[in-house]
Amino acid sequence: MGAHAEGQTEVFLLDAGVSVERLAKAALVTGTPDAALGGQGQRRYVAAAGAITTPPQRFHTIGAAAAIARLRKIGVLSRSAELDALIELRNGVAHLGASSADDYLAPFVETICTLIEHSGEDRADFWGSWSGTIQVTLDDRFNRVQKAVHLRVDQARFRMETRFGKLPDGTVESVARTIGETGLVVIDRNPTGVLFRTLSGCPACGTEAAMLFLRAPNATLLYEMELTAEQLVCGLCGLRLAGEEEIEIAGLPTTMSCKVEDLKAVVDDGPIPGSHFGRPGLGSFPESRDDSW
Repeated sequence: MGAHAEGQTEVFLLDAGVSVERLAKAALVTGTPDAALGGQGQRRYVAAAGAITTPPQRFHTIGAAAAIARLRKIGVLSRSAELDALIELRNGVAHLGASSADDYLAPFVETICTLIEHSGEDRADFWGSWSGTIQVTLDDRFNRVQKAVHLRVDQARFRMETRFGKLPDGTVESVARTIGETGLVVIDRNPTGVLFRTLSGCPACGTEAAMLFLRAPNATLLYEMELTAEQLVCGLCGLRLAGEEEIEIAGLPTTMSCKVEDLKAVVDDGPIPGSHFGRPGLGSFPESRDDSW
């Protein structure tokens, strides 16, 4: 889960496959001690353990695919093409292609939770700080976008703890003051509208270090501006949200009313990545008799 949060796709896929394999074997031996062993000879050794005085020095267990097949045969796991693909990627017999780590997160989580329950373990204890993310991943009440936003928020919190958890008290606040810039700033303008930037609280790490980018059409009046949130980027935890829907899901307002007096500066540091705004120079504000942009 940590690798997934850091965007390390290959590490996530490898570790996820290994996790499924080991937990699948653990689930097998919960009911039958020799169910995860490979080779009939070794199974006979275990079956006759009471009569053996010199047990073999090494036991060989089955692989991930065989363990999953046995669990399906006894009704613990159901068939899943995504899970099979995850194991193939872990074994290096398949290529990721156009897929991403997000495509395999849900089948990974569902499989692990099924194996945990079969083994009689507590799900919350097993997942620890990731329990909230796991619950959202499994909850059918959330759509794909909602799950993606909640996952990104939890991942950002993980990154925040990893980066600043062991640093002295006050470090986060000090860094936030350094990178934060208060006030409403115009950063780009083109025929489709005007792009603004302002400081916002981050829904993941809670610091005032997130840059909220807002847009307004060219017809917006200077003395009565209604801005629409377009993207949020936190400089501390790395959280990124794109579009009104994601920003709203994260619990932030998607519109802002302001006046020309709220403007602090006009700069040209370029648009945010993925924005539909270009990078032409701002030039000067257009002269207009109706005080519009």
